[in-house]
Amino acid sequence: MAVFELRTPLSPEERAEKRKLILRDAVALATILVVTIVLAVLTYLLFTSFTHHREVLAQRWKANGERAMRLRKPANAVQALRSALDYAPERRDIEIELAMALAADNRPLEATAYFNSLLETQPGNGLIHLQLARLAARDNKPAEAEEHYQRALDGTWEGDGYVRRREVRLELSRYLISQKDYPRAQAELRTAAGNAPKDPGLQLHIAGLMEQAQDPADALAIYRDQARLRSAPLEAFEGAGRTAYALGHITVAREALLRAIRHRGFSDQPDSEQNPIRQMFANSNRILDLYPDPDLTVRTRAGRIQYNAKTARARLTTCLANPNAAVKLAPLQTQWQQLPRLTIGALERNPQLEQTTMALVYSTEKQTAQDCGVPTGDDAILLKLAQAPQAVQD
Repeated sequence: MAVFELRTPLSPEERAEKRKLILRDAVALATILVVTIVLAVLTYLLFTSFTHHREVLAQRWKANGERAMRLRKPANAVQALRSALDYAPERRDIEIELAMALAADNRPLEATAYFNSLLETQPGNGLIHLQLARLAARDNKPAEAEEHYQRALDGTWEGDGYVRRREVRLELSRYLISQKDYPRAQAELRTAAGNAPKDPGLQLHIAGLMEQAQDPADALAIYRDQARLRSAPLEAFEGAGRTAYALGHITVAREALLRAIRHRGFSDQPDSEQNPIRQMFANSNRILDLYPDPDLTVRTRAGRIQYNAKTARARLTTCLANPNAAVKLAPLQTQWQQLPRLTIGALERNPQLEQTTMALVYSTEKQTAQDCGVPTGDDAILLKLAQAPQAVQD
């Protein structure tokens, strides 16, 4: 049998009270919800404001550090960048700048530790490897320096990586030059020259480094390319003249040096820069005056050979007065004594005598330079000619 529970209907007063209770609870819940939302919004705004304020402070201290570095005050930069990191501890760019400031402040151990720590999280970062290369170079650790330079070349770079890698290659070249590792420096510079844009300033800079790396031939090629440009810079003519002279290409040297002297900017240079160019030009003219050019008439060439032989023989006679040099120079003296009398007519009639005489002139100037000191006057000119007689007109 089903049992039904009979409920007493609510009175009007009870229903009204129940509605009031429900309404009051709803208002309370709504109020709590609104307050919670307001608090959440306020918390978010406060957090955002605080975070933004930290970012602003971090950027401000970072800018202070960068300004201190530009003013060559690395100690101040270290303090500023440490403050920047307090506000932005996860900023890797600030950490790198701090490590660079430590290195500039002559604190290599701290800087190296910082960079090595950064390298663990960014093993391919080109800038970090570059800084480690500089620190290793400063500590006279060439193997380590070269390894980091190479890794900097192969690493990743923010911004224009092509330009940054070229700058690293040129810096590596300068380092190799300082280590007197000229073959490797030459190889790096050839790569840099091949990849570099045709900017005259950059090309001339590379050519200058090639000269320092004892590579005048490649430097000359760049200088001559730049000298062919319209409104070519003075440095191109001076460099072409200097390197051509070093290689014994005297005809090329004289032409380039003459154009350098006639350049509108040449007279603006101090005498310390003008005088070597003028002297080199004068020497080039004198070399060509003494050179027995095959295109000359037979008599003119014979006259030059006769004069050169007289000059070299006089140099030998002076050197023989030194007992320490006399023994070494005795074979040369014998060769001179075995030559026939060097008249213009004899030289004109005997081309072989021309060649034998000039070969002896060159040998005499080279040997006496070793045993009797640096020559002067026409002996110095003949010594220069003796170093590359076949290149004079190249």
